[in-house]
Amino acid sequence: MTEYRAKAHGFNSEITAIVEVANGKVTRINAEGEVPNTIGALGVDTWLEEANAEHSVDVDAISGASVSTGALRKAARMAYATALGEDVDAIASASIHNRPNNYPLLKEKFYEGDLEFDDEYDVIVVGAGGAGLAAAATAAENGASVLAIEKQGIPGGTTSLSGGVMQAAGTKYQKEFSAYPDDTPEKHEAEYLAAGEGRLYEPLVRDFTQNAGKNLEWLEEKVGLKWTSVYGHTEIPYAKKTFADRIHVYEGGGAGGNGIIATRKLYEYALAQGADFQFDTAVVALVLKDESSSEVSGVIAEQDGVLYAFKANRGVVLATASIDHNLELAKDLSPQHYEDVKRHLCWSVASDRGDGIVMGMNIGAAVTGFGGTIDFDARTGNGTDDRLPTIPSIFVNGQGLRFVNEDATYAYGFRAIFNEEKKLGKPTYQIFGQDSITAPASPWDRDSLARDLASGLVKTGDTLAELAEKIGVPAENLTKSVETWNKHAAAGKDPEYERTMGVKPFSGPYYAYVNTPGNLGAIGGLKINAQCNVIDNFGQPIPGLYAAGLNAGGWIGSYYPGSGTAVSGAIHQGRRAAKSILGLS
Repeated sequence: MTEYRAKAHGFNSEITAIVEVANGKVTRINAEGEVPNTIGALGVDTWLEEANAEHSVDVDAISGASVSTGALRKAARMAYATALGEDVDAIASASIHNRPNNYPLLKEKFYEGDLEFDDEYDVIVVGAGGAGLAAAATAAENGASVLAIEKQGIPGGTTSLSGGVMQAAGTKYQKEFSAYPDDTPEKHEAEYLAAGEGRLYEPLVRDFTQNAGKNLEWLEEKVGLKWTSVYGHTEIPYAKKTFADRIHVYEGGGAGGNGIIATRKLYEYALAQGADFQFDTAVVALVLKDESSSEVSGVIAEQDGVLYAFKANRGVVLATASIDHNLELAKDLSPQHYEDVKRHLCWSVASDRGDGIVMGMNIGAAVTGFGGTIDFDARTGNGTDDRLPTIPSIFVNGQGLRFVNEDATYAYGFRAIFNEEKKLGKPTYQIFGQDSITAPASPWDRDSLARDLASGLVKTGDTLAELAEKIGVPAENLTKSVETWNKHAAAGKDPEYERTMGVKPFSGPYYAYVNTPGNLGAIGGLKINAQCNVIDNFGQPIPGLYAAGLNAGGWIGSYYPGSGTAVSGAIHQGRRAAKSILGLS
């Protein structure tokens, strides 16, 4: 037996494939170099399991981690080619083959009496992101037979791309780690309802906030997460009275991509409780009890072009996210999100196309909550964390006029940015000065600023008039906007928008950064009640059908109210849906 090695670049790092060969046959494949606790690492583990079971280097890349596993596949094939004395260069230059993970939904109706089911379970969960994993784990730990079906080759969905944080109020962790020991779920509810601007359904928000802390304890005691700190979101201007530090961070979490830690533990826990998972499989239709009933009794799934029918004896949970990459539905339902997704600025997983929403609508389910999106500035990280105040700066529109509290929570700010840019048909800018660069939490240093200047992302001018000319705004407006800010900021005040952090004057040379959205998904989905039962267009529950997380609408409003909301809500609603199906409180 001889060992052969080759390298290829994955998503996070360079990956080395180590292929053991005996008598011209692959006996074992290992890998080195993938960064731990990443989606790529999970994909690599999955690919190695399949490849070693088949003793082959030709296993397809794993959808959901196609860059890293495609690189590993390429490196393994190169190593094996070396062992056989074949052309390595041809393999090195070949493109990566990815499995498809978007399947066409079926338009026709399916009825239980017309089908022969391939298998049956108490609960079927559609999607294995945060909401789906929580539903599968909760149903299984309570004795139900569970099948979770996922389009990608690995579990986790967009939750794995999250920062690994969750919101809750009145928790024992909040008492230990924050300056808000007396916070309550009622205050949390009040803040969310204010941020919802009258669009939210109070029972959904109340059930979420009342149980969010219990869910964190479940995640620690049962699933294995350890909560280590708590911080706060930045300002929601009209909800300051109900603010508290509520964003809980688990060990290893707190940055983009750290959600994989939670989803991996949830998946392992669900497996340990007896849940079954089917990957690289798409649910393409719901099965109705009969032609005279709206009751859902199963699903139709597709894998490799073959249709399968699965019966759900107690209920189906839809947990397939919102309309993130569905350009047509975004255009119809969510103007701000549409602008992002048509420019390929949505970073949620590619399989998030609102399948659960469309399948629900196909049988008469109502939708609600559309219009918002989870937008933030990925270059600056502005407005994501109250420990990182906005640098001394202002946002101006295409007329050079200030229009928003710059330190407001990120999606609130980007809704204002979207509205200004649509109103005037021009970009908006963050205006700052030379002294702003050295402010705490500045996204720039001398080198990074030089790179952004070279790329054109940032413009500069020794005077405001010069800068105004470069970005195409009226010089008198820009000058007045900055002078007004500086005048009040010198006294530590912002009477225009009541900003409280980073309130300091700034001076030239001046800079203008083009505000650029980074999108982590749409807001809006199927209408549900507090039991997560899907509601039809006449306000009645659809028997047997439940929705959770961002597959459901009405619990987040016209903008995203702060980090940790989506994942915490998804975990809660996944658990709530499973408990409702099983008749548990």
